[in-house]
Amino acid sequence: MKKYRTIALLGWQDSLVYRFNALVWILYAALPSLTIMLVWLAAYGANPGARIGGLTLAQMMTYYLCVTAFSVAITPNPEWEIAQHIRDGHITQFIVRPVGYFGYRVAHETSYQIVKTAMMLPGLAILVWLFRDYIKLPPIDFARLALFFASAILSYALLCQIKFLLGISAFWLTEPGGFLEIWNIVAGVFAGRLLPLSMLPFWLRAIGDVLPFSSLYAFPLRLLLEQPAGVEILAGFARQVVWILVLSFAVRFAWRRGLLQYEAVGG
Repeated sequence: MKKYRTIALLGWQDSLVYRFNALVWILYAALPSLTIMLVWLAAYGANPGARIGGLTLAQMMTYYLCVTAFSVAITPNPEWEIAQHIRDGHITQFIVRPVGYFGYRVAHETSYQIVKTAMMLPGLAILVWLFRDYIKLPPIDFARLALFFASAILSYALLCQIKFLLGISAFWLTEPGGFLEIWNIVAGVFAGRLLPLSMLPFWLRAIGDVLPFSSLYAFPLRLLLEQPAGVEILAGFARQVVWILVLSFAVRFAWRRGLLQYEAVGG
């Protein structure tokens, strides 16, 4: 653990030096949702009490503000660097080090996420003030917060496994950039980043529930903004844990298979 703690500290220092990179990822995650918020303001028009997809304007704006902040806080982006390391042959230096590659990535990404979240907070405060007439958070108690944070941690672990698997695809794909962009679009729809899941047709919501998508953002935000039944809460946590285990196995299997055909010359 001492090695990973040192890696986290180095990642923290690296993130502070390259703060502009964190700002780019914040804007990348936030701008689409903020644009949609303005679209919804126009869609509701002079009738904010109307319901679209079962949501009032206040509920819609609150959801988008929360999902934007939440996605910035818990979404790591190691897949691009993993793919770059594989293509350039730099992954060799990590293979021979006395530290697990994915443990290294988790420690580094976690410190980076902390810096990125801290950088987001002033902008989030400004947005809350600008949209203050439309933001209506439900009463927050300790139990609700505890469930939300527990689910958020599991969502972060699940996203790490998914992003690792996407990065490892570079062992087989010469240029995985298009594949990674497809993931962003699909996840935006099925995970509830672009639209609340209540607005999707039933069969699309079913896909998001069967696959891990709804466990990424929609389920934690539902714990924060709604009051799901106890059975739904247990089912949501169970789904997160099962998918973390399944994807952890898939990541390690793909990693071992990829290393069998990996070649690096020079460097």
